Order: sequence, then structure tokens, then C-alpha cells
Amino acid sequence: MKEKQKTGYLLKTVTDILGKEANYMLKEQGLTWTQSRLIGFLARNGCARTQKEIEEFLEVSHPTVVGIVSRMEQNGFVSCSLDPSDRRNKIVSLTDKSIETGKSILDSLRKQDEAMFSGFSDDERAQLDGFLIRIYNNLNNMHRKEQLTGDKDDKDTI
Repeated sequence: MKEKQKTGYLLKTVTDILGKEANYMLKEQGLTWTQSRLIGFLARNGCARTQKEIEEFLEVSHPTVVGIVSRMEQNGFVSCSLDPSDRRNKIVSLTDKSIETGKSILDSLRKQDEAMFSGFSDDERAQLDGFLIRIYNNLNNMHRKEQLTGDKDDKDTI
């Protein structure tokens, strides 16, 4: 049981450090890690998406997305408009400012990646990615099962 607790603790600690370092590097651009992820998502998907699509990508609630988008709009990183085909949907689009800032974000994240994987072979990195994807899917499936059935599996939880 201790190994499971140790692994979970290490994952949490690494995640906290990654977030802290990313926020530190992105502070110069006036962004947070989550906001930079949103810019990347929009850039990879035609520079515009609905708030619902953003909720699904970030895996957060609608009110959380509204707050993130609102702050980014106030700071000139995104613009919002109503979807002409369904005026209930708000479309979030990148601005020129966010497109230019994106280059700096990518450079910062590349530096963080280099530091994080220093001394790792490509095979080791691929293996770690595979393990983390399996952990994510296992936990995500467990959460979905609980939502569907209302059951909580009390066996060997971390």
C-alpha cells in the first residue's frame, strides 16, 4: 500500500512543480498555465472554438471556462462572439496578441520539457508517456463508472 501512496504523492508533487514553473515562465506574458493551454488548443483547432468545446478540452465546468475566457478577453488574448448558427453558443477566438505570444509560450514550454526529461532516452520518455496515459484512462474510467452507477469501489484506492 505504501508504494501506491508514494507513487500518487510523486505524481502530485511533479504536477505541482510543473504548474508552478509554467506559471512562473508564463507570468512574463501575463498568462497562466491553463490560459496557455487554451491558446494552444485554439491554435491547433482553427483559432476558434465554442465554450462547450473548451470545457471538454480543459475538463472543467462551464463557470470555470467563463472565468478563464473573461480574463483572457479583458487582457486581449481572445475575443468572443455569438455563434451565428446557434446564438446560445459563444465562440472564443484567438487575437493577434495571443498568436504572437504563442511563439514565446512554445519556447518556454520547450525549455521546461528539456529540463524535465534531461537524461531520459526517447524510449524511456515514450514508456513514461504510455504509463501516464494508462493511469489517466484507469482513473477516468473509474470516475465514469461511479457517475453511472453511483458505486464507489473501496478496494485498494490510492
